[in-house]
Amino acid sequence: MTQHRTVDDSKALIVTYVTDMLALEKHIQQALVGQLKSLGESPFRAQLSSAESVCEKHIDVLTRWSEKHEQPGQGFAKTVKTAVSSVLGAGAAVVDLIRSEELPKDLRDDYTAVSLACIGYVMLNTAALALGEADVAAIAELHLADHAQLSMALTHAIPQAVVELLKEKGHAVDESALPTVNEIIHRAWQPADRAERETADAHASLPH
Repeated sequence: MTQHRTVDDSKALIVTYVTDMLALEKHIQQALVGQLKSLGESPFRAQLSSAESVCEKHIDVLTRWSEKHEQPGQGFAKTVKTAVSSVLGAGAAVVDLIRSEELPKDLRDDYTAVSLACIGYVMLNTAALALGEADVAAIAELHLADHAQLSMALTHAIPQAVVELLKEKGHAVDESALPTVNEIIHRAWQPADRAERETADAHASLPH
């Protein structure tokens, strides 16, 4: 027999989900701030600065909501600190705050962190809709859209960063590879294009 939780139980659960996302946003922002300090002049500075601003905006929204719905007997700061371990767990090294000396690897770690935020907001949005928390569902949807855009921007920035690093290391680089990589990325994220390509490959393999 299913035991139905009270409204207070549901609210407490939503608060936990929101606090987890707040902790993750703070973690990502801290990493981006550290990266920007050590980046120097770079064509990627504007992009990373924009990502940091997105996190700052999310932190402000989540903080105001969390403070408004703080659970009795729990200090807000302590709750967020505990949430860092909860949301990152054993995967904390994946979004480590110790930055690499190589920009492509930094961007890779940023992408990993943003991807974690995306699925976290999917979970928050699902829970909020299922429990009738329309305001939280709306916040999660907006923040998910922001991080989805960041994820795609990083996906296209990383190949350029790899090419720049190879040039710095003295390798002879064919920069015409970049449009090819971008096309490969586009195809990978377009299921319809992939289905058509697989159909064409199947037809090509048939005996004539």
